[in-house]
Amino acid sequence: MHLQLKAIAMINIFNTRKEFQGQSVVTPWDRLKRFVFDSYPIIKTPIKITDEDVLLELASKYKSEHDMAWIVFDEIEVNPSFPWQYRPSDTMAKTVIHTFPRVVKRTNRPVSWGDVQLVPTNGVSHGAIQNKLVSSFHVAEFDVFMISFHEAEADENFQKLRDRFKDAQHVKNVEGIGNAHKRVGELAKTEMVYVVDADADIVGHFSFDYIPPMSQRKNTTFVWSARNPINDLEYGYGGVKLFPKEQLLSSGHELPDYTTGAAFYQPVNDISNITRFNKDPYRTWRSAFRECVKLASSVNPNQKQEETDERLEAWCTVDNGGRFGRYCIKGALEGKAYGIANKDNTDELNKINDFEWLREQFVASMKKRITE
Repeated sequence: MHLQLKAIAMINIFNTRKEFQGQSVVTPWDRLKRFVFDSYPIIKTPIKITDEDVLLELASKYKSEHDMAWIVFDEIEVNPSFPWQYRPSDTMAKTVIHTFPRVVKRTNRPVSWGDVQLVPTNGVSHGAIQNKLVSSFHVAEFDVFMISFHEAEADENFQKLRDRFKDAQHVKNVEGIGNAHKRVGELAKTEMVYVVDADADIVGHFSFDYIPPMSQRKNTTFVWSARNPINDLEYGYGGVKLFPKEQLLSSGHELPDYTTGAAFYQPVNDISNITRFNKDPYRTWRSAFRECVKLASSVNPNQKQEETDERLEAWCTVDNGGRFGRYCIKGALEGKAYGIANKDNTDELNKINDFEWLREQFVASMKKRITE
């Protein structure tokens, strides 16, 4: 009780001051925090201030009391554990403006600076430095899902994904590619969703922290490149995808290619993973067959024909010694023939999403001689 009365008495001896267009910038509570934690005063602004002269003018109002002041963009949610008691360690550091980062929470990658700034109050600055203390978190973090369908390595690969990204989720053994993606959409809590194939071996630098423009989050699918272990191609086949949630729920299920059939499809110039589809003869043949049906039939309305022809040629001819390479080339050649023969027949092309039909085609293919 005695301590509470003392705290109230301390609050009452300070007057609330008004700064910057009527904003309340130093409340009694702010002053109590400063008294207890020895922190600098906090000035909140309705807009993000980037002009150095304006920052110095705002901070100078505390010149007689403090050598520095915090200037905070009022519309952000500051990191709850931000150390307001922080003080630069030497005299020189108190002569520059300190800017603090807003980061992607999943990876701590900075996406902007200056929502929170620590500014000298003497009206003079000798430059600005970027401080590593996290001031706030970027809100555009999207759910991550792995989709698998009875792949033997699915659980192991998912655990590897979870080891790096604790919030990753797993949709298992849903019949039909469209249905599996729809299930992801039903479970997702964010406006966009990352989808990872079960055979994706995520590379070390990939972090699921891409920030798409606000204008593209409702209608654009972003696709990263993956490296093919048999022919060394690097493009969107098998790569990580970032879908609008609404697309997963409502469109594309009738298309032979769920991803590139989207209204807006944007490749991202970066490698997300190695697509290790060559785990056994059937899966290797199936993967090559499906992809080459798509390439040969030009189901991607955004594709460049010369680029497509080069990729199709590589699938059908290149074996760098990767496991089950001959099954890959056989599947590619047969997929190419099927795609050309059914180029304008959507019903026939859609069969490549029916895994029972694909296994029947594989069995029929294996009855033919595999050329060594």
